[in-house]
Amino acid sequence: MLLERIIPTTSSYYKERQAYFSFLGQKIDAQGWIQLFTIWTLTVAGIVVSMDFTDRYVYWEWDGWQIGLLKLIFVSIIFFYFLRPKQIWLVGVSRLNIKQILIHGLIAFLLLLIGYLDTSIQSKISSMNWSDVAASFAFLLYLLNIFSLLPYVLVFLSCLLVFQFTIELNESKGIWVDSQWENKFEYLSVSVILMVLAVCTGIYYKDPVISTAGAVATPFAAIALIWPSHVRHLQRARFYPLFIFAMFISVRAPWFLIPLAVLFFVLRTVNYFRYGIVHPSFGVDLLEEE
Repeated sequence: MLLERIIPTTSSYYKERQAYFSFLGQKIDAQGWIQLFTIWTLTVAGIVVSMDFTDRYVYWEWDGWQIGLLKLIFVSIIFFYFLRPKQIWLVGVSRLNIKQILIHGLIAFLLLLIGYLDTSIQSKISSMNWSDVAASFAFLLYLLNIFSLLPYVLVFLSCLLVFQFTIELNESKGIWVDSQWENKFEYLSVSVILMVLAVCTGIYYKDPVISTAGAVATPFAAIALIWPSHVRHLQRARFYPLFIFAMFISVRAPWFLIPLAVLFFVLRTVNYFRYGIVHPSFGVDLLEEE
């Protein structure tokens, strides 16, 4: 991180601002800003599936970024003023029971649906010089295409199971430690199975994003399942699948990289001044809890 070189933790500038960023970081943690990575990725995934319906060869498409950003603002408001305050969205906070997991899956589907549904699609279909009957039939197919969101829900559930193993920051050491490994085999086995099912379903729907990204992301939960119970495996299994899917989605909707980057570097900067660590990060802790 470049900021580490410019403003080391031993500098007076860092120490003068640490109290302010600690206060700011507590507010950000309470509001759950880091959860926006998941909320936004699900919403934009729905947008990308909708784009795929009108042009399955779409690539690096900047059109529609205004509507996309409005949708991100909308789902952020829902998260900050409804899901978070009412403790409906509890990913990474504690272990969830079956009912809570299903509720989270339903919320994920609704976020995908918010991204998917686009009132401009009907006008695009109607402008293809088709008859009214053909255009109406095409719009009906568009609505039925909602089922192609299923593999994305499976991916979310797969990643959600990895978050059943909570990790906490040891502030004195500046490293993350795992707090519990109970039912590791059950949770991670189902996580791997769901990810594989998502890949197969993506292939069935001829979705190159979900099928390819899912194939790349599958090994992370598998490694955490097979190898010894180390926190670094959880770190990789929690962060990298989300990062992989966000990047694959951005190949079709590149404007998504901008809000992702802003959120990423804001959180890194706040956490650096708060704890002296870089988080969120692509790195992992190699030290184990003693």
